[in-house]
Amino acid sequence: MTNEQSLPTRGRWSVQAVLLRLAYALLAAWAVGIGVAAWQLDGWREDLSRILLQMKADANFRARAPTREAVDPEWYRRKALALLAATDRLQHDSAWTAFLPGSWHAFDPLERQVQARLGREFNEIVVETVRRELYAHASHLTGVPLARGSGELRGGECQSPVPSNLERRLTAAPEDLPEFVAVTDYVTDVERLDAAVQSFFSLQASGGGPEQLRRLVGYTLGKELPGALEGAARMFRSSEEVRIEPVLMQARLQSATRCSLAKAMAALHTRLLNTNDLFALEQGYVERSNGLFRPSARLAGFDRTLERYRAVHALLEDQHALLAKGRNDWMGQGTLQLGSAYQKVIQRIAATRLLGPESVEQLQSQSGAAFAEFRRQFEQAFDNGGEPGVVWLADEKRFGLSPERAALRQGLGALLKASFMTDAAPAASSKNAPESASLAKVLPAARALAAERAEVVARVVPLFPSDAQAGVLRVVDARVSELIYQQAFRSLKASWPAEGAAAADLGTLKQQREEVLALQAVLKQTGGAGFGERLVATLDGELLRRLAVLDDELERQPLESARSRDFAWWQGDTLPLAETLGAADAGANTAPSFGRSAARLTRLAQEAQPLLALASPALAQDPAARRWIDLKAELDRYAAHASDSSLLRLESFVAALGPDLRRENCAERLAANAPPQGGDDEIAQRQRELHQALTQRCLELRMQATATAGVTVP
Repeated sequence: MTNEQSLPTRGRWSVQAVLLRLAYALLAAWAVGIGVAAWQLDGWREDLSRILLQMKADANFRARAPTREAVDPEWYRRKALALLAATDRLQHDSAWTAFLPGSWHAFDPLERQVQARLGREFNEIVVETVRRELYAHASHLTGVPLARGSGELRGGECQSPVPSNLERRLTAAPEDLPEFVAVTDYVTDVERLDAAVQSFFSLQASGGGPEQLRRLVGYTLGKELPGALEGAARMFRSSEEVRIEPVLMQARLQSATRCSLAKAMAALHTRLLNTNDLFALEQGYVERSNGLFRPSARLAGFDRTLERYRAVHALLEDQHALLAKGRNDWMGQGTLQLGSAYQKVIQRIAATRLLGPESVEQLQSQSGAAFAEFRRQFEQAFDNGGEPGVVWLADEKRFGLSPERAALRQGLGALLKASFMTDAAPAASSKNAPESASLAKVLPAARALAAERAEVVARVVPLFPSDAQAGVLRVVDARVSELIYQQAFRSLKASWPAEGAAAADLGTLKQQREEVLALQAVLKQTGGAGFGERLVATLDGELLRRLAVLDDELERQPLESARSRDFAWWQGDTLPLAETLGAADAGANTAPSFGRSAARLTRLAQEAQPLLALASPALAQDPAARRWIDLKAELDRYAAHASDSSLLRLESFVAALGPDLRRENCAERLAANAPPQGGDDEIAQRQRELHQALTQRCLELRMQATATAGVTVP
């Protein structure tokens, strides 16, 4: 009985012990929870206090500023990033509040108040800063100014994006143009802006998450945020009364971005269609080549012709390089189709909400009109009924130079490589024939240049179009001939002594005559017969200069002196005419004789003979040369005592006038001894001049004597 009663008692104590131990465990866990909760609460309250104090300080700072624009935008960006980080730190695990009934939401509104305070600050600092940054990015992209106060786009004139590389490149493909790069870069920037704007709208409408916020902050504030950011994403939610703002904001952004896009595409279309590189090259080609290859055109100076040849060749090279790149088939199509790269950009524009299909329709309308004008100009420039300069190459599926223009490009390229087609004078370069070189060295260089000219005529000139070959040949002949002549002329001039110096020996002149004749033959081969004649005339000029020296000595002979030409010095007394003319010595009673004068004249004529032997046929007909030829013939007649010798007749004339010719008998004797009218040699002319001068002076003396005597002569 006792044992049976003790069993229930032990069972009750066992249950009580278990319950007691469980109670102790719960109390211990509660105590630990309270400790942990107190520790967490202390850290949270410490962060909260610091954040609230900073928020208050920031609010006081903003309150002191008259407007938001008075504060540096960078300050707002720093505060927005700081508040985003603080918001993430204040998002704590609320499980610890279970151990502190006083901190339950039903009893403690502190956390709700904190969240409300943070929400107001978050909206003013973070949301507003991000919104303004979106507008600022749009303003930077489009050039549309921002309105003071609201920070929104003010509207008005936008700007076209500026290409990063303005270097002009010859191309017919739009993707190679800097304007196209500017468009693609602009579309890329608008795509990033559009993504940020849509993230902003999504967060405002409570449809966005932390990743959208992270990307939005990275785009607007330029920093990648760590952490979960769930609390910050929730704070982006807008109230009902401002839900219409995204519609207005998107409308403003669309207006600005579409405006800049239209200008960027207009610049691309202008460059590609209105100021097309092919048109510019064609215009330059037409201007530079006008009349250049026409056979009947008057030859201009070589420097001018060479400059035009180079310019035309450069333009043709540029045209060929531009067309050879291909991707120019769009120029011959009925509608504007600028290739896959252009179409991809159009597709991206249509897929971007800030731009959209409406922009694509506007661009297509804009480009359609420009392309129609392009096609008109293209047909006018390259298919105007004459020989087209640009043709369609079906095998290569591109436009290219016409056969005639390709031949002109090839011909000019080969011609400009010739040594004589330079600004310098390679016909006798400093290496082969310096300016002071003799004609013996110039001649081989001239023959080498003539051989090069023949090679050009045989191989290069046929490369040109048939209607240009004659004009090109004229230029080649004129250039080669001029170079040969110039070097030969300089060499001749350098080999002759300066004025007043001793003359070169006749052997040198004879060698130069032979070399000049050889050069004349070379010039005739190169089509420069006129230059050959000028070169011969140059040597003739040197011969004339030397004959002029003999002329001066001839004029100093008594028969040619000034005293024997003008008898104003004779006063009517006995005139020593034979002495004056060198036909007698002073006081001699011998008959007049021009033997000594003839000897002196013969010596001069003999000195002139070698010079006359070197004279060209043209020089032989020159009066200066004919004088000595005729004089030599007369001296020969005088030496032979020929009856037709003018010098013998002059002797007879002087003898007939007598040694006592005076004023009283001069008229009668002169009238009785009038010279014959025949004879055209210099001595015969000299006799007539002498008779005329004596007659004139005699008449003057008679008139003076009559006037003095006061008697009129019947």
